[in-house]
Amino acid sequence: MINISGLTIGLATSILILLWVADELSFDHFHKDANRIYQVMINYTFPDGRIDTYVATPSKLKDALVYKIPEVEAAALYSMDTELLLKYGSNAYNEIGIYADPSLFHIFSFPIVNGNTKAPLPDIKSIAISEQLAKKLFNTENAVGKTVQINQSNELKVSSVFANIPHNSSLRFDFVIPFDVYSKENPWTQSWQSGGTRTVVKLNASANVGDANQKMIDIIKKNCSNCSTSSFLFPYVKSRLYTEFINGKNTGGRIEQVFLFASVALLILLMACINFMNLSTARSATRSREVGVRKSIGAQKSSLVIQFIMESVLQSFLALYLALITIQLVLPFFNESTGKSMILDYTNPILSLSIISITLFCGLLAGSYPAFFLSRFNPIQVLKGNTQFGSRGSNLRRTLVVFQFTVSIILVIGSIVVYRQIGFISEKNLGFNKENIIVVDQNEGIVKNYSGIKNELQQQPFVEGITFGGSNVFTIPIVTTDPVWKGKPDNSSIKFKIFRCDEAFIPTMDIKMIAGRNFIESKDDSNYIVNRKALEVMGLGIEDAIGAPLEMWPGKGQIVGITEDFHNGNLKVGIRPLILMYSENLGAHYFIKLRGQLPLQESIEQIGSIFKKHNPDYPFEFTFLDEIFEREYQTETVIAKLSLSFTIIAILISCLGLFGLASFTAERRTKELGIRKIMGASVIDLIVMLYKDFTFLLFISLLIGLPIAWYLIAEFLSSYAFHANITWLTYFYTAVFMLLITLLSIGYQSVMAARTNPVNTLRNE
Repeated sequence: MINISGLTIGLATSILILLWVADELSFDHFHKDANRIYQVMINYTFPDGRIDTYVATPSKLKDALVYKIPEVEAAALYSMDTELLLKYGSNAYNEIGIYADPSLFHIFSFPIVNGNTKAPLPDIKSIAISEQLAKKLFNTENAVGKTVQINQSNELKVSSVFANIPHNSSLRFDFVIPFDVYSKENPWTQSWQSGGTRTVVKLNASANVGDANQKMIDIIKKNCSNCSTSSFLFPYVKSRLYTEFINGKNTGGRIEQVFLFASVALLILLMACINFMNLSTARSATRSREVGVRKSIGAQKSSLVIQFIMESVLQSFLALYLALITIQLVLPFFNESTGKSMILDYTNPILSLSIISITLFCGLLAGSYPAFFLSRFNPIQVLKGNTQFGSRGSNLRRTLVVFQFTVSIILVIGSIVVYRQIGFISEKNLGFNKENIIVVDQNEGIVKNYSGIKNELQQQPFVEGITFGGSNVFTIPIVTTDPVWKGKPDNSSIKFKIFRCDEAFIPTMDIKMIAGRNFIESKDDSNYIVNRKALEVMGLGIEDAIGAPLEMWPGKGQIVGITEDFHNGNLKVGIRPLILMYSENLGAHYFIKLRGQLPLQESIEQIGSIFKKHNPDYPFEFTFLDEIFEREYQTETVIAKLSLSFTIIAILISCLGLFGLASFTAERRTKELGIRKIMGASVIDLIVMLYKDFTFLLFISLLIGLPIAWYLIAEFLSSYAFHANITWLTYFYTAVFMLLITLLSIGYQSVMAARTNPVNTLRNE
């Protein structure tokens, strides 16, 4: 039972992680000729030689790629994700979509299920929508040919319906509008120095990527001699997992999580196999006479090896059956924790072969050493009662137990630290208040009627403040080196974050002003507020900064206020220099602060009715600001949940192994314990003697595991500019916890063995 339970847990865990890893690795591989599709990336070189890499390409580059580079079979431009209101009759929904060239459907495998497959976007008055959006808007009616209203300002005819985007696509959208519409609305895209669009290409089967890259570099130099950018092709199938670049070179990304979880799965599987090996070799005393009898009547060593390995493989497949049942039970919870929608598809040959291979691997690995260990017994010796064959098997068992303990120690400390970091993030003082604030996305209706909405909201007793903000305040995306101030070095590559807001933003968000004043409504179009970090990089003192000239996109102005630093990016990167620019509507969000003591649900319902009154054509949708913050660290939360689960599983497997080994140790030493009791040893003395072997192994594991854990934790925390403080107490508590786990695992067997009546154990001597 212990063997099969351990293998069941190990197999269930490894298969679950295999599903997760396979899902991550499958992203974007469903496209036909996926290995020929490339994302065009841009390297921007600063005056000091530093390089930033991003996907925002100049839109004019696309045509040059098609006509000037013979290696390019097709190219497509598409915009960043955009949310628009799509309305048909009484059905109106805010949906996420993109502006894109029709060639997008020829490069990517998003099949057209209804409409013109050859020309899915025939003109600028057309729109392609997904099956699920077609069902929402038109129910059972044929969507093709119907006219959809877009943001109350445009009408487009549905020219095609495409299949719902697969869950393993990194590019997701529910509608596509011709990119020419976007170009007309945004004339800045016609500049070679612009960078607000994305470009993908499909190369010819015989194309050389290096040649295509060099030609792209030459194209940019020829068309934009003063540009500090160069482009290169990056495999599209890597665009999700390999997102981190340093000085133009890829350094990894989400793929590190994939390797981490795959490694943990392998370790847990090894721990389960170790239990099998340990318990099988420990049982040698009970099976030695069986081996002796079989050999004495003619059994060969090879037949015994095959017998024991087959036993192991059969137990592995029995464990697999139980593991698959376990997986079906826990898969919904696993999907919820990881944000996946995975299924155990037995018809998938790759998955089925992988599961069978893992099971065979377990059976062969776990059964190989016991098979050779047991099959080499000398029949004469074992039939005489000599079942002690030296210390080799015992030493191996001790080594494997140390390995199990070491892995468990590392996982326990890692799990504690990850949870400490998540707690640190959630409790960190961000420099502004994120509680009781709802965020409403901007749309045309709100912009037109904002004055009426704002005035009525300000009269409500449950509204403490309402303000406009240009982007997500947690990770402000707009970054530039354009600001000009007195004394700026010629080769400066200092990057500033830019945030547009109105005069109510600072008081509504409880941001502390340390000098100067806040914006004054409609009077600060060319004036700026900066944070303390911006002053540091500009080389200005607080006293000198107020009134200092500063030039930005709105024009020449001056610094009118200074705020205390507040977090404007992920805690991994720290606080960046920030410039606040005055704006009433150029951006994305409205922030409404509620009075916490009033009923929350009633307040939100009242706010919704006010928005619907002034903006009836748009659905009222909102998000809590603290929920947006939590989503920023969703990856860390998933890692924390999984690490805790893996830690519990590893400890459980270790405990099963210890329990089994303790029972066999006690069984093999019953006569020794009986003699010791007759000689005067107390029950406590015998328990301590049995404990010593296992606690010594734990001590060795701590000596190995604690330094490894310290190193890995230091690497993990070094990726955060702000992180939790991990003291020596974390390691001490882990050691105490592992000691208690060990004592509890072997305690029952030790006590029962020590209390056994020596008359019963020695009556046959």
